[in-house]
Amino acid sequence: MKIAIIGGGLAGLTAAAYLSENRELEGTVFERSPQLGGRAFTYQKAGFTLNYGAHAIYGIDRHTIHQMEHDLGLVFQSKQVDKRKVVYAKNGHLTPAPLDFMNIIKTDVLSAMEKVRFVAEIAAIVGNVHHIKNYATLGDYLDHSHASEDVKEIWEHLVCSNFFITPADARKVSGEVIAEYYHNLFLSSKPVNYILGSWATITDQLKDKIEANAHWEIALKEPVEQIVQQDNGKFLLTSKNREATEYDQIIIATPVQQAVKLLDNTPWADALIPYRDSTSTEVMVYDIGFKSIVARPFHYISDMNNKMFISDVSATDHTVVPPGGQLLQGIAYLNDDFKDEDERKAYLENKTAKMEALFDEYYPEWRESVEVKRVSKKAMVSSVKNIHTNRLLPNQLDHVPFYFCGDGSVGKGELAERAFSSARKVAQQVLSHILKNPEGASTL
Repeated sequence: MKIAIIGGGLAGLTAAAYLSENRELEGTVFERSPQLGGRAFTYQKAGFTLNYGAHAIYGIDRHTIHQMEHDLGLVFQSKQVDKRKVVYAKNGHLTPAPLDFMNIIKTDVLSAMEKVRFVAEIAAIVGNVHHIKNYATLGDYLDHSHASEDVKEIWEHLVCSNFFITPADARKVSGEVIAEYYHNLFLSSKPVNYILGSWATITDQLKDKIEANAHWEIALKEPVEQIVQQDNGKFLLTSKNREATEYDQIIIATPVQQAVKLLDNTPWADALIPYRDSTSTEVMVYDIGFKSIVARPFHYISDMNNKMFISDVSATDHTVVPPGGQLLQGIAYLNDDFKDEDERKAYLENKTAKMEALFDEYYPEWRESVEVKRVSKKAMVSSVKNIHTNRLLPNQLDHVPFYFCGDGSVGKGELAERAFSSARKVAQQVLSHILKNPEGASTL
């Protein structure tokens, strides 16, 4: 049986790694870029390792990658961010971020009575009895809450930080999603970890596992252009540099927007209409690398006023810098509602200036010490922003003979975990379907 996987990001590589373990299958991973990884792409510059996407894992002990480590024999190390060196900045004042019970006691962003209330809310979420899950959105919950404005602001800011969105969008995240996310995170003994060596540590192992099966290939710079279903139920797939090739099954592991475009003008286009207008999560990413440590006042600072943060990535993952170096990553949450291009451009320029001002304040010598700099003013974090007006793409759609996976598809968790978990689930479904229908595996 022959399988085509469209997309060589975390989801596509994960699905292929699972399927390539079955020696009766053969397949191709099609990736339109010149490299694998998608938004988890890693590259080297002047001894620094830069990521198109943070390689932080939230709740690694409860994360899908923990299951994959066992299933696929992955070998990697991770290191936890020092919670005692994570701070919030508000009105020029620094205070410990309220990430756990100890930091909640120490933080200045809440009064003593507010801390009691906030601890009670966290305990209720851990116990899975917090009624936020019964509200359509965080905004609905906060509107009906009798909490102080400071407690409400903390809720908005936590959701901003973990979902990489603005406060306005944070209020649109469903209460059920928030309750499930923080239930897992607060129960984790390792809330924020970095994969040492960046995403390449994982993607390289997935690639090696796929290529260990001689019946599988990875096709780079090979965008898929057309899919046609034949009378026998199989599919003819045409890509940029090769003629139509027959496959028994297809897995689409691309951002939802690309999946919609690929299936436009096909018999399956109407099934994608409900997902056509889903918006993506985009941020500004500002990476700077120094040959030596400029300053290390903390490992992570979140600016509550301007809704941006700076991570000292190298404070946790020493592998991303040359000996003695330092790598900072600044991220700003972005609005996506502008009346015209000039307004959007001015907004991004203002965000850039505010990020540089934050660097100026806490790393005063940074401008003279920069060895490597990369600024992306519009980087996609997730292909489907997790707000109630968007819909995640199911792994299977009625009357569509393909499988879907990725961070914009239905799966466990958020961001990278959803890519991993949806791909793992799809691979298991494909294998199960093959066992049940060995002669007609392309029918769903």
